This record gives sequence, structure tokens and C-alpha cells, in this order.
Amino acid sequence: MHKDDGYKELPLNSDLQKRKDYWEVAKGLQKTDGLETSQYLETIIADTLTGKYDTIEANEKIGKYYEQINPNDSAYESKEADVTATRITLILERGGFKFSPATLRTIHTELFHDVFPYKWVGNFRTINLTKEEAVLNGRSVQYADYSAIQDTLKYDFDEEFQTRYSLPFTSEQVAVLGKFTSNIWQTHPFREGNTRTIATFLMLYLQNLGVDINNEPFKEHAQYFRGALVRGNYSSIRESIHSDSSYLQLFFENILMDAGHDLEAVDLKCKELFVNR
Repeated sequence: MHKDDGYKELPLNSDLQKRKDYWEVAKGLQKTDGLETSQYLETIIADTLTGKYDTIEANEKIGKYYEQINPNDSAYESKEADVTATRITLILERGGFKFSPATLRTIHTELFHDVFPYKWVGNFRTINLTKEEAVLNGRSVQYADYSAIQDTLKYDFDEEFQTRYSLPFTSEQVAVLGKFTSNIWQTHPFREGNTRTIATFLMLYLQNLGVDINNEPFKEHAQYFRGALVRGNYSSIRESIHSDSSYLQLFFENILMDAGHDLEAVDLKCKELFVNR
């Protein structure tokens, strides 16, 4: 007879209000890449919030739904948003975590398998990238060289591991966490899906620290989050433009300090790049 080893299976979070929050965050994060979830997903969400089935079953239902749709059908356009929103919700509700760059890779794999090309999924990029950013009038942040990704992440994680936070959060502590987040985003370890992966990692990290966060900024201002990361990582000495972390500070103060900054009123555009253009 097998002896009880004392371990118990950790069930999914049964708090339906938290589940609702996770769904809203997961849907909001799709907007960082200009994606919108479908009405079909809304029916799935509604059923998980009445307890008809859980997020594991929701994940299975979404997967089967898109297996049956022709990729040329207009409904298929919502696949990436629906699938990754469902997987983000499941990951947040499941809650397991280890503070390591390997966790970034694991999250990326879970979010984007069968969404992105196989060679991109869970693998650090092997090319350098640019991406036109609206807040930079079409310019791009300069991301880390692909050959330095592993070393750069190790350095940033080692630095953050030495940090000791305390409650309540202060603006100084918020700045430290914002800098860590900004640094790993600028490294841009993956070919696609970096912002969603890093945001999911960040929320798990804060859960693991025992921090109750205000999820509203991720629900309502995910595009602001990406724009703030862009502004925090762009500079041009020739045009007297310096990286500006103040936008990300506002976002994180809302999350961690309930600061209530009006992010809707903030203009993220780098004004120097819009003069006479």
C-alpha cells in the first residue's frame, strides 16, 4: 500500500472574482499587439464564471473550436487573442512560479505553442529586430543583441534577486521593480510575444511575493504599458531625447500603490519626433 507522502494536489483557484479579474487582464493584454478577442470567448468566459466548467476545460474548448475553423475564415483571425488570453488566465489561476529566466521560456511556450512558428516558441531569438512604434512616430527601440540575451537576462535576474521589498510599497521600490521589468523587456528575448510573456511573468512574480495588486491598469491600459516600456528604452542624443521611465512609474504606482494616476490623460508620444513631420 502506498504511503501518504504528505503532499496534496493544489486545485485551481475557485475564487470566481479573481478568475474574472484574470480574464479581464488576459483580454486587455492582447491589445499590446493590437489584437481583439472574440464574442465566442465571451461565452466561454461566462460559463467559467458560473462554475459550469473551469479554465482547464475552457482552454480545451478554445483549442478544439479553432481546430474546426478554416484558417481562411474571418473567425480564425481571433485565434491568437482567444487562445493566448485563455492560457494567460489558466497560468495566473494555476499560480506555480520560480524566479528564473527559464520561467519566461516556459510561459512563452505555453502561451504560443501552435500559435507562432515552432522554432520561435520558447526559444530565444537568433536575429536582431526592429519594430515601428506609434509613440516614436515609426521609429524602433534598439533591443539587446541576440547573442547577449542569455547573459543579459542572467545579470538582470541576479540583480533583482538581491532586492528585498517590503509593504507598503514606496515610490523608490516601485522604481526598482519597474527598472527590472523594463530591462527584461528591452532584452526582448523572443521573436514575438514578449510583452504578454513578461506581463504574465510579472503578475506571477508579484503573486509569489504575496503582493495584492490592482489589476485595473493591465485590464484597461495595456497599450499604455507597452508605450511606457518603449519610452523607457528609447534615446537619441542627437535629438536631445533621453529615455524616460516616468510613464512606467505612473503605471506601476497604480498597480502597487493604488495611486490613481489618470493614465488616459497621459500623452506618451515622444514630442521631439513629431515636430515638422
